Amino acid sequence: MSKDTDSINRRRRNKGNGLALNNSLLKNLKLYVNLLNAGGILRRYFIMNGFDGIMTVMGIIMGSYMTHSLDPKFIVGASIGASIAMSISGFVGAFITERAERIREIKDLERSLFTSLEDSVLKQAVDVVTILAALIDAFAPMLFSVISVAPFILAIYSIVPIDYALIGSVTLTSILLFSLGAFLARVSDENVLKYGLCMLISGLLVSLIGVFLGHFL
Repeated sequence: MSKDTDSINRRRRNKGNGLALNNSLLKNLKLYVNLLNAGGILRRYFIMNGFDGIMTVMGIIMGSYMTHSLDPKFIVGASIGASIAMSISGFVGAFITERAERIREIKDLERSLFTSLEDSVLKQAVDVVTILAALIDAFAPMLFSVISVAPFILAIYSIVPIDYALIGSVTLTSILLFSLGAFLARVSDENVLKYGLCMLISGLLVSLIGVFLGHFL
């Protein structure tokens, strides 16, 4: 009985230590982001690359529709492949660009203060936020691409017909686009409907062009 009690207590302590560690990491991460005022750039990376991921998938779907070859395996494979390429490109590009800009700012500050900031909290913030920005840049297109082609993944396993997969995918991408616009509106304290519709219309234009051209191919 005593052994069981000791085991339970150890698990509780380990769980408590794990939660404390997670809270500490989140606090440090928030501190670094606020210190560099990086919230805006991180949001922009997420929105822009999420938008690119959605539009890429819509382009692949409409291209398949236009050529009358709605093969779910091709659509899923092409979409995932494109999102992986975008993720790698986004990670490398964001990491190099963001790091170069942040290092330049630190060097300018060092020249102004006549001191080294190599071991400072500011330098730690630069290292962490640079990696965070690169990860967000890489993660966003992959996330939105996978969500957008989810109905076609179901179609591969014959869970839904291909026509339903097409409708479902277009519906999902439309919801995602509107949600991105609504998120931007909330951040900027603007009209949610206006921003949501602007993003949605851009996606619907791709769909309409695809449907129009599909009648002539």
